[in-house]
Amino acid sequence: MNKIANMHVASSTAGSLSRRSLFKLGGLATAVAAGASLAGCAPQPKSASMADTGSGATRAADGTPSFLIAPEPITEFDETRDFEVVVVGAGVSGMAAAMSAAEAGAKIACVQREATPSSQGNMAAGVDLNQTSEAGKQALISYLIKLADHRSNRALLEAWADNSFEALSWFREAASAGGIEVNPDEPQADRVLHINGYDVYLHANTYFRIGHDEVVKAITPIAESAGVEFFFSCPAQQLVTDESGRVTGVVCEEDGKNVLFNASKGVILATGDYQCDLEMVAYYCPDIKEFPPCQMNRTGDGHKMGVWAGGEIEPTTHTKMIHDARVGRVDTPHLLVNAKGERFMCEGPMQGYLNNYVREYIHEAGGDAKAGNLYTIVDAKWQDQIAEWKAIDPEIDASNCKWFYEGNTIEEACAAMAADTESGAYELDAAAVQKTVDRYNELCAKGSDDDFGKNSTFMRAIDTPPFIVVPHEFGMGLSAIIGGLLINADNQVLKADEHTPIDGLFAVGNVSGCFYGGVDYPMDVLGLSIGRAITGGYLAGKHVASL
Repeated sequence: MNKIANMHVASSTAGSLSRRSLFKLGGLATAVAAGASLAGCAPQPKSASMADTGSGATRAADGTPSFLIAPEPITEFDETRDFEVVVVGAGVSGMAAAMSAAEAGAKIACVQREATPSSQGNMAAGVDLNQTSEAGKQALISYLIKLADHRSNRALLEAWADNSFEALSWFREAASAGGIEVNPDEPQADRVLHINGYDVYLHANTYFRIGHDEVVKAITPIAESAGVEFFFSCPAQQLVTDESGRVTGVVCEEDGKNVLFNASKGVILATGDYQCDLEMVAYYCPDIKEFPPCQMNRTGDGHKMGVWAGGEIEPTTHTKMIHDARVGRVDTPHLLVNAKGERFMCEGPMQGYLNNYVREYIHEAGGDAKAGNLYTIVDAKWQDQIAEWKAIDPEIDASNCKWFYEGNTIEEACAAMAADTESGAYELDAAAVQKTVDRYNELCAKGSDDDFGKNSTFMRAIDTPPFIVVPHEFGMGLSAIIGGLLINADNQVLKADEHTPIDGLFAVGNVSGCFYGGVDYPMDVLGLSIGRAITGGYLAGKHVASL
């Protein structure tokens, strides 16, 4: 057995935490029981996906959460393996980092907690600089910073905008070599945003009905052929530093043994978010306490290890990504009702922001996620209306809405929805909806929204059959919490307080910040999250390999 001294480490486990303690911290992500299983987004049983924070550490007397308290170092190892770069995590950011570092000539290990590569999402977006001017690019960056409540690090957004098109083209070629092609003729792949008088051309790798989980699996043999050595079912436990504080490796658990992976050039953290760690959620993102996690094993391992090695996690509140878990993108200003059949808002916000309206509904229902369901009510004219409104706002869209119910009356449409037991059997009071529609039609005829003040351009009577109901499940749609370790434009993790780089430590994807900063993930650039993750991994891998 090998031993090592004079090091500081970080483990992926920490102290247990009671439900009562979590409420004292300000929130709790509870696993809410649901009637229907959602494709790729069902609340996971705690034994499989969620952690109170493990066992061993406890909260400090000064109130410091247990996950910020470094555990005792692991100093004895059953095996030591030497590499130049070690990537922790095999999602899109980790896969990109490992493959780009290997292609740059470095000796690479990629360690993965799960038994296979694992990722999520359908789109990865970048900026087409062949068509977008420098002013247009800067306008986009400024716009995204505004959407982030002016909390973003501009240098991080510039790194994405400058390199995303190249990185995504490279990643798409690797996926193609692995046998997976982007969706043909995908209407959402190419988009043009008009910002401050400039045209911004966006392009996305789109893998709807496939998903990036399959993409990273297909890319794995391509990465192996480039020189990446993968170690699956090998969770990282602690980072290793020398006396100067430089990160020199990572300790992993493999078949019950402690294995030290030395990294002469650097360790790249690519471990994803922390939505399954209740204490971290309560501390950094109490805004989602009513929403169960949709992913497994997202317990903030990289966040914790980075902090224990001297890093700092960006300030609260972290950005949450909550999509409509059932339908996909439906961003239109049509009539929207809650689970009681009542209108409750001035329709128009993108679907990624609607979760803020349903939290209290779920809370009042004792955590029942179905209480957070919303329903768009339209008639036969709705697609024509969308086509007309796009001239006013290009982001108005429901082109990928495949999930709706119709009938010759509102009652028939609601009945058709309730009868679909295989897909959720949504129960909506047709009489209440009809009352809401009648009132809405009165306001449309008047030309003035006396209830919520919506722009009269978007007030159109619902009076032509078939009548259509589109269900939305925001109470079951948590995809990610996007808040992480402070980094610079080279993806170097920064030291707490002084904010200078920690030698040998890098972070990409959702374990890194401050790319965002607002309460909600901005869906104005569809696929921004995965596009940013791939681009960051691509850049970090090349950079670390060059050291």
